[in-house]
Amino acid sequence: MPAKYRWLTASVGLGSLLLMGGCEQNNFQSLAPIAAEQLEVLGVRTPIKSVHFRDRDGEGLLVLSRTDGQASDPESEQEVDKVVLKATLYGRTAGSEAFKPRWQIEQETTCPGLDLDVDFYTDVSDVSDLNGDGVAEVTVASHAFCGGGIDPHDIAIELREGASVYSITGQSLISPAGEQPIGGERVDSASLKNAAQVLRDHLDAVWQKVYKRPWSEVSPEPDDADDDLPD
Repeated sequence: MPAKYRWLTASVGLGSLLLMGGCEQNNFQSLAPIAAEQLEVLGVRTPIKSVHFRDRDGEGLLVLSRTDGQASDPESEQEVDKVVLKATLYGRTAGSEAFKPRWQIEQETTCPGLDLDVDFYTDVSDVSDLNGDGVAEVTVASHAFCGGGIDPHDIAIELREGASVYSITGQSLISPAGEQPIGGERVDSASLKNAAQVLRDHLDAVWQKVYKRPWSEVSPEPDDADDDLPD
């Protein structure tokens, strides 16, 4: 049974971002992690991952978080499990200021009493400056599954650079032994098809790294030595 999921993208507090003075501040830099107490001020108590950085738009903070709960299915009117993943980019132009949300991606998945597996791919969800222009690219990748058997996971990968958004959506590839592979479909956004080569290469590399996850079932080859045993 497919998971009922949706991506909600909210632009929070967008506007003209002031450029920081000084050439050294126009370059992308990874910064020391933000203390847990500061994340709690932002309302995040148990972050899955946070990335602190500076680029030419100022100081940035990517926070990935997850909330588990229950929801009412409008069709069956029954309680179902619900997981909400949030990726929020906070920013500030001076260290004395409070972090304010720049944008947020929200993924909600509901599942009626079946196996529910929803999470970020934290190893590839990160911040970088691939083209060296001083503007950070934020990559967020996640998967969602609701079922009781061997079915692909839904995969969503999104890259944001300033106001530009590029994405890949699809399904994981499952390869049961002796059977045809299941899933593996992929759809690139129209924006990605027109993006710079370095960004296309990056998102393709992320897809290649995760689309065979979370697992690919391969049974071991039969032991031919058993055929030589006496009856």
